[in-house]
Amino acid sequence: MIVVGYNDTPDCERALEWAASESRRSQEALRVVSATGMPTFADAGAGVMIDRSVIEEGAREMAANGVRRATELGAVEVEAVSALGNPAEVLVEAAEGARAIVLGSRGRGPVLSALLGSVSYAVAAHAPCPVVVVRADAPSVGTEHPIMVGVDESAPSQRALALAAEVAGERGATVHLASVWSHPAATIAAASYLDGAVLMSAGEGIEEAVTAELRQTADRLRAEHPDLKITTAVLEGDPASALAAEAERVGAALLAIGTRGRGGFRGMMLGSVSHGVLHAAKCPVAIVR
Repeated sequence: MIVVGYNDTPDCERALEWAASESRRSQEALRVVSATGMPTFADAGAGVMIDRSVIEEGAREMAANGVRRATELGAVEVEAVSALGNPAEVLVEAAEGARAIVLGSRGRGPVLSALLGSVSYAVAAHAPCPVVVVRADAPSVGTEHPIMVGVDESAPSQRALALAAEVAGERGATVHLASVWSHPAATIAAASYLDGAVLMSAGEGIEEAVTAELRQTADRLRAEHPDLKITTAVLEGDPASALAAEAERVGAALLAIGTRGRGGFRGMMLGSVSHGVLHAAKCPVAIVR
């Protein structure tokens, strides 16, 4: 099952299109979820009355509209779920047992906003399954475009690799593996008392180690999936920016990345790299915990 959060904003419309396309391709059921919280009015006074039933009816109508739209797009077994409550919590609960949850993002960059929309950020940090975040301006590409994955040694990254291989295998697409390294001279700019030659030498060792590790990962993936076409790239620089730029360069249909962020609604947190990729990447991004 695929779950998609829906309202009538352009980013959610784009997410619904993406989710419906995946439902049609994989013949999986699609659950359209519309959730809203009760509006609050600061200093409104006792004269303001809020009719709960009106808000609930609005959520039901929104979900029904999403179902109609998804059906028009060819999704199979589409169902509506609506609820009054914290949207992020409702979406996370609705995604229990799902293969993926798909959300829209208004795509504001880091200069304009320090965070994504609070709902997409919270769900990406705490959902029980991979979360695909689709920007309103995400490019439309065919299923033959590569599925890219950011690779490192962490367990979430390895799960993201498995997801990328699965999706690419289903689509007949290439898996593009990318690892990023950062030169010590760039990351320790303030440490001017260190010898520059030592930093340059350390950088060469890091690049070689990352390249060797990526080669081993690609060889292992080829052994596990002999029919899968696999390409690799070793990138230098800020990980989030480098991954986003590489995804645009290769025309990725999806960029999968693991996150080491902590779960639990008391501490909403994505890893810094996954957070940065969500801001920077133009293509849909799958966040895997």
